[in-house]
This record gives sequence, C-alpha cells and structure tokens, in this order.
Amino acid sequence: SQSKNSPCAGNCLNMDRNEALKMQKILQEEVKKLQTVNQKIQKLAEPRNAYMTQLAENEGVIKELEMLSEDDKVYKLMGPVLVLQELDVAKRDVHNRISFMKKQIKQIEAQTMDYGKDQIEIRTKIQGMQKVMMKAQQDAVNAKLKTQQAGGQ
Repeated sequence: SQSKNSPCAGNCLNMDRNEALKMQKILQEEVKKLQTVNQKIQKLAEPRNAYMTQLAENEGVIKELEMLSEDDKVYKLMGPVLVLQELDVAKRDVHNRISFMKKQIKQIEAQTMDYGKDQIEIRTKIQGMQKVMMKAQQDAVNAKLKTQQAGGQ
C-alpha cells in the first residue's frame, strides 16, 4: 500500500539497493522531524509549568484577599516600596493576572495538542516505513535461501 511517490513505488518485494537507500534517507528525515516535534513539546512544558505555578500562587492570593474586609489595608510592592492599594483594585488586578495565565496555559496546551497530532502522524509513517523495509529485507533473505537451495540440489 505504498504511494506512487515512495522510493519503491509499490514493488517493495524487489527493492534494490538504491531504493532501500532512498527509503533509509527518508526514514532518517522523518526521525529528525519527530525529534524536532518532541523538542518543541518539551520547550512548551517549561512556560506551561511556570504559568501553572504562578496561577496557583495568584489563586492563593485571591483567596486571601476575599477574606479581607473593606476596612483592611492592602499594600502592593512596587520596586522597593510598599504602596497602599484599594482592596477592589487589588482583587481586580489579581483576577486579571489569573485570567491572563489561564489564557496562556490554554494556548500552550492547544499548541502541545497540535504537536502531539504531528507526533502521531510522523510515528505512524516511520512505523509503516520500517515494516516495508523489514519485509523487503526478509524477502531478500528468503530469495537468497531459495537460490542457495536450488543451487544445492
């Protein structure tokens, strides 16, 4: 079930050395693509983990802010200085940060899913090529044995 563009063009039982080398080269290219996709997925894990940590911290902050009354004072650290901030402004700011982080996490997860689909496609292609190559190799060995047996009789 090889496409017309494959190196062995549907006749992999009689794959010659050049066809095998072409297929090997294509296989190596696919393995490189898979490695690249895997690296991209790993790189996305770092910012996702950072956003998850920040999200957890900010959700803890909002819980604490929710326990305060309007009379309580809230200070915001701006550089080396603590600045008095109104409670509703502090809550709004933290909610905005939480919203931003959730959007970023969602975006990263969507990218990761896309790369995951690419990963599956490439793996499937690699496995198919490996099966074709193994079959061709086995057929070559069987043909050689048959030739030797015919010559020995």
